[in-house]
Amino acid sequence: MSALAVAIAVSLPAAGTASARAPVTVAYGSGKVGSGSGRLLLDLYQPSRRAKHPRPVVVLVHGGGFKNGTRKDANIARIAQALAARGVVAASIDYRLLAAQPVPSRRVAKLLPALPSVPIGKAMAAGVDDTLTAIDYLRAHARKLNIDPNRVGLVGSSAGAITVDTVGYALDDHGIEPPKGIRFVGSLWGGILANAPAGEGPQSAGQLERGEPALFAVHGDADPVVPVVLDDQLAARAKKLHVREEYHRIPGGKHGFGGTGFFTRNVAGTQTSFDRLLAFAKKRLR
Repeated sequence: MSALAVAIAVSLPAAGTASARAPVTVAYGSGKVGSGSGRLLLDLYQPSRRAKHPRPVVVLVHGGGFKNGTRKDANIARIAQALAARGVVAASIDYRLLAAQPVPSRRVAKLLPALPSVPIGKAMAAGVDDTLTAIDYLRAHARKLNIDPNRVGLVGSSAGAITVDTVGYALDDHGIEPPKGIRFVGSLWGGILANAPAGEGPQSAGQLERGEPALFAVHGDADPVVPVVLDDQLAARAKKLHVREEYHRIPGGKHGFGGTGFFTRNVAGTQTSFDRLLAFAKKRLR
C-alpha cells in the first residue's frame, strides 16, 4: 500500500448512514485434516456504498469449544452486518474443528508445546493457523476487495476469542511472526490459554506486551465455561502496559452472548456491550 494511502485519514460512517450487502462466501484457503485436505470458507460482508479509499476490515471467529460452530452463527453475523453498515468490511470465517482431525501447518508448530498435549490442542493450533490464513487472504486481495491491510481488527467469541487473543498477543512469544496491521482484538469471554514460555512469568496474559493491539473484552464473572480470570488478567496486563483497553466484566454474567446479555444489557449508560464494541472498533480503525 502506498504511503499516500496510509496517510489518508478515513472516518467511519455513523450508524444508519450505510447498509450492508448480502454476504458473499469465499474460499480463503485450505488446511490438512485427517482425511486429506479441507477447504476453508469465509463470509464476506461489505458496505453497500462504494468507497473511494480502502476500508478497514474485521475478521470474526466463532465459538464452539473448537468442536462446533460455524461462520454463519447468528450472533457473529449480527456483528458482521453492523460493522458493514458502519463502513467496515467484515469476514466471518470457518476453521478446522476437532472432528476433522486437523493437522496444523509448520507455521504454528512452535505454538504446539504451549497448548494441551491432547487432540484439542491441535484444534486450537489449527484455529490460529486458519485465522492467519484468512488474514493472509485478505491482505493478498486487499486491492480487489478495497480494504486497508493496515487497519485490521480481530473479534472472537469463546473458542474464537481464545484464538484471536493468541493471534493478537502470543505468537511472537513463541517465535512466530504475528500478522501486521492489527489495530485491536475483541475478546468475548475468552483469554489466552497458550502457556507463556519459560521465564516470562506464570500468567499466560503476560504474553500481551507494550505496543501490541488494543483490547476490547467482555466476560461474565459467573462464567462456568471459560474462567473470567483469563480476561481479568489480560485487561489488567493491558492497563499496566498502557495498551488501550476497554473491559466489561458482567456481574452475574454467564457464558456466551445470551449469558452476558451482550446485545441487551446496558454496560455504559444506555449502551450495551454490542454498542461499545462497535464504538471501540470505529475508534481503533479510524
